[in-house]
Amino acid sequence: MKTIFALSLLIATSNTAMAAEVCPVTEQELAGAWHRSSHTGAFEEFLLDTENGTRTFNSWLHQVPELSAASWKVENCQLVVTSQLGEYPQVRLKILSLRKGKLRLYDELHREKSIYTRMPNKP
Repeated sequence: MKTIFALSLLIATSNTAMAAEVCPVTEQELAGAWHRSSHTGAFEEFLLDTENGTRTFNSWLHQVPELSAASWKVENCQLVVTSQLGEYPQVRLKILSLRKGKLRLYDELHREKSIYTRMPNKP
């Protein structure tokens, strides 16, 4: 009986550990300017910045401001963008990877993968 209990406990612990997702990037690594390099993606260009201790998100469409002064954070390995006044629906993008200046995201709502390339300067 003790063996069955110990085995059950081990399986439960293993399942919990496997369910806990390790995010491949930190907020510091995400900070900066990004340009969409795939055909799909929520934004054409965006900037993840920090101003006066507050994380700010700004995006551009055809080099015209699209979403300004929104906030951003990483939560459960998702990039979460929230507009300041609720004028834009909250965006949640699963972070798949960041390698060699390429950020891969997945929009679960629209079932789309996107790739963004780090820009050397702010847009």
